[in-house]
Amino acid sequence: MNRSQPDSSPAQQIPYLVNKLCNHFAKKDKELSAEFFKIAFKLLTSIQSLNSNVYHDEQFVVAQIRKFLQSTQPSESVQNFDLLYTKLQKTAILQNKCSLMTFFLNLASKPLQEEVSPLTQWSILQDLTTQSSTINLAKSQTTFIPDESKGSVKKLYSRNLVKNLSASSRTQMSQATTAPSIIWSNSDHDLRGLRDHSSSAESSKSMSFVSVPESQLIQEVIYSFQGIEGKILRKEPGGLGFAIDPKSGKGINAIQRGLIERLSGVGFLHNQLKQHCDEADKQIGLIGQSLIAILREELTNYYQLVALLQAQSKKQGCIDHSELTLRRMVVWVAEPQMHLQWLAYIAEQCSDKKGGALISVVHGYLQHGSICAQKVSEKVLSSVCRPLYLMLSRWLLDGEISDPCSEFFIEARNVNIAERLWHDKYYVRKSMIPSFITVDQANKILATGKSINFLRQICKDSEELPGRDALQKLFTTASAEALFSPEQSIELHTALESVYRETSLRVLDLLKNKFSLMEHLHALRRYLLLGQGDFIRHLLELLVPELSKTANELYTHTLSAILESAIRVTNAQFEDEDIVQRLNVNIMDPSHGDLGWDVFTLVYMVDGPVGTIFQHTMSIYKCLFGGLWMAKRMEYVLSNMRKQQITCAKLYRKLTVLNPVSHLIHILASKMINLLHQTQYYFLFEVLECSWAEMLKRVNHAECLDDVINAHATFLTSVQNGVLLDTASSGIRAQLRIIFTLILNLETLQEALYTAARRELEAQLQYEKKCESSSNFGINTEIEKEHKTRALKFKHFVSTIKCQVKQLSNKYNEFITRFLKALSTSSDMNLQLLSVRLNFNDFYQVT
Repeated sequence: MNRSQPDSSPAQQIPYLVNKLCNHFAKKDKELSAEFFKIAFKLLTSIQSLNSNVYHDEQFVVAQIRKFLQSTQPSESVQNFDLLYTKLQKTAILQNKCSLMTFFLNLASKPLQEEVSPLTQWSILQDLTTQSSTINLAKSQTTFIPDESKGSVKKLYSRNLVKNLSASSRTQMSQATTAPSIIWSNSDHDLRGLRDHSSSAESSKSMSFVSVPESQLIQEVIYSFQGIEGKILRKEPGGLGFAIDPKSGKGINAIQRGLIERLSGVGFLHNQLKQHCDEADKQIGLIGQSLIAILREELTNYYQLVALLQAQSKKQGCIDHSELTLRRMVVWVAEPQMHLQWLAYIAEQCSDKKGGALISVVHGYLQHGSICAQKVSEKVLSSVCRPLYLMLSRWLLDGEISDPCSEFFIEARNVNIAERLWHDKYYVRKSMIPSFITVDQANKILATGKSINFLRQICKDSEELPGRDALQKLFTTASAEALFSPEQSIELHTALESVYRETSLRVLDLLKNKFSLMEHLHALRRYLLLGQGDFIRHLLELLVPELSKTANELYTHTLSAILESAIRVTNAQFEDEDIVQRLNVNIMDPSHGDLGWDVFTLVYMVDGPVGTIFQHTMSIYKCLFGGLWMAKRMEYVLSNMRKQQITCAKLYRKLTVLNPVSHLIHILASKMINLLHQTQYYFLFEVLECSWAEMLKRVNHAECLDDVINAHATFLTSVQNGVLLDTASSGIRAQLRIIFTLILNLETLQEALYTAARRELEAQLQYEKKCESSSNFGINTEIEKEHKTRALKFKHFVSTIKCQVKQLSNKYNEFITRFLKALSTSSDMNLQLLSVRLNFNDFYQVT
C-alpha cells in the first residue's frame, strides 16, 4: 500500500481502495474514474448489492462455487479449487473468509468475455445501475435486507469521504460531479429517498439524516446498567425498565435497537434488585436481612463489572485495546445478566416470606436444572442460613430461643405452670421448617432443647449435659453450609441425633431413678384403677354406710378416716410412705338428689417432674375410677344379695309363701351376676391388664420423655374405650347404667321382702308362743283375728313384690337385649366377642 493511503482503520480504507480500483479501470482517465466511483457508490449503497452479497454460511458459499465450477469448468478446476480453499483455511491473515468467497462467487457469475474500452465499461456499469434500480423497485415489498448489512455500509459512508481520499482524487471527483456528503438514517423512508437520489444523481436534492454514534449508545447502556437515565434511554413511566426515547432515538437502526433493548434488560434487573433492597422492611428479621445483605453484596460485584465496562469505553481508539461495541457488550454481560436474573427471581419469590419459609424457597433452586441457578441459590442459601445456624446452636446448646421476629421453626410461649412446660411452652411451627430439615428431625431438635430446659428448670439438674462439648466444637468449626450441603450435613445430623439420644436418656434416667416414675405408675394402677383388690373391697365395705347418705351429708374428714382405716388393715400398709400420703379422697360438686356414691372419688396427688406425665391426665383417672367403682359396687351388691338369699332361705323356711317370689329373685339375680362377672372380667383383665402390659413394654423401651407420655396417654385411651367411657360408646354405656339401676332396684325389693318376712316370722313365733302358753284355756278370738289379718297382709305384700320382680325381670330382659345388640353391632371386635360370651347359648333373643 502506497504512502497516499490514509493511516486509519480497515473500515475507513474502503473508500480509498474503491477509488483506486476506479482509477485502474479508467486507465488514468480522471473523468471516467470519477464517473466509475459515482456508479460504484450507487452500487455499494443499493439494496440489490447489499442483499445479493449477504451470506453468513461459508460452507454454503463454497458449495455454490463448487456447483458453478462443475457446471462450467472441467473436473480439474474443482480439484484445484478444493486445494486452494484448503490453503485459504489454514491462513490466519484473512479474518472474513466468508465475504471473500462470496466476492469470488459474484465475480465468477458475470465474467467479461472480451476487452472493452473504458467508455464501454462505463456503459455496462450504467446499465447495471439501471437494472439494479428496476429490480429493487419490483422486489421492494418482498426482499428482506438485514439491518446489520445496511448499517455497516451507511456507517462506512457516513464519515467524511473527502478526508479518506487523496487530494488528487478529490479534485477528480469535484470535476466529475458534486458528490454530496450524506449522513444516513435507518428508516424505510430514508432508503426510498436514497434510491431516488441514486437514480437521478444530477437533479436530486441533498438529504440529511442524523445517526447516533455507537460510542454514545454504549455510554447510554452503561448508564442504564446503574439505573441512570440518559438522553436516549429513558426510564419507563411507573416501571423499572428503560425504553428508547422516540425523539432522540430516530437515528438508531433496527440492529442497534435490538441490542440496546437486550442490554437495557440488565438495567431493569439492577433496578428490581435495588428496589427490593431499599424497600425491605426493617422488621423482616435476621434471615430476611441476610437476604438483603447478599443481594447488596452481589450488586457491589456487579458495579465492579460496570466500572470495567466504563473504563473500556474510555479507551476507545487506543491501539492496545480492542474496540468496545454493543455486540461485545452483549457477550460480556450475558453471564452477569443471567446471574442478576436468578437473583431477582429469588428475591421476588421471597418478598412475602420470612424465616424458615424463606430458606425453603431459596433451597428449592438447588434442585433446578440450570447450573447458574444452582450456584446463585447456593450462595444466597449460605447467607440466609447463618442466622438459622446461630439460632439452632443456641437452642441445642443452652435451650434458649432468641427469635424476636418469629423466624425460627421452634416457638416459645409464656407458660407459668411447671407441669405444662414440656407440653405447652415449646412447639414446632411447621410452616417455618426449612425444606432440608424433615419433620422428624425438627421434632428431635425440639425434644433436645425441651430436655435441656426440663433438666434445668424442673429437675434442677445442674450437671454437665452429655455431648454438649462435642456439639459446641462442631458448631464452632462447621459453617452454615453444613445445614443443607449433603457432604457436610452428615456429620451435623449425626451429632444432633447423638445429643438428642443422650439428653433424652438423661431425662428418663432421672425420672425413673430419682423421681420414682415406675412406682407412681404402679400406685395409680393399684388404687385408682382398682388393681389392689383387698384394699378396694375393704374400703367399699367401710364406705357403704356413709355413701348411702345424700351428698350433702358427707364430710371429707370422715371419708379420710375411713380411707386410713382401710390402708391400715390391708396390704396397702406396706406401701412406701410417700405413695400412701399421696392417696386421698375427694367429694365432687353434687347435683340435686345425688348420693354419696355419685360424688365420691379417690385421688392421687402428683407433683414435681413426674407431674409432667400425670398432671394433665388426672381427669381421665377420675373418670375411669368412677366407671370401675360403679361396676365394683354392683359386684358387691349382687354378692351381698346372694349371701342374703342363702341365709334367708334357711331362716324363712317356714314361710312357704316366699318360695315363688324368692325363686324369681334367685333367677334374676343369677342373670345379673353372670352379666357382671363377664363384664368385670372383660374390664379388669382383657382391657386393663393387656393395656397395662403394653404400656410397660413401651415405657421400658422409650427413648425420650415424649415416648413415655405417648405410651401413658395411649394406655389411658385404650382403657377408656374398653370400659365404655369414651364418646363412641355412649349408647352402650347408657344401656349398662340402666342395668346397674335395675340391680339396685332388685336389691331394694329383696331387702324389703326379707324385712317384711322377718317381721312376719317374728309375729308368727310370738303367736305360737301365745298359743302354747294358753293351751289350757285357748286363745281369744281377737288375737286369732289379728293373726289372720296380718298373714293376709303379708301374703298380699309378697304378691305385690312378686309382681314388681316380674316387671323388673321383664325390664332387665329388655335392656340386656338392647345391650347385647349394641355390643354385637359395635365396630370394636372385643365388644362383639363380649356379646357372644354373654349370650353364648342364645338365651336372649337378639334380633
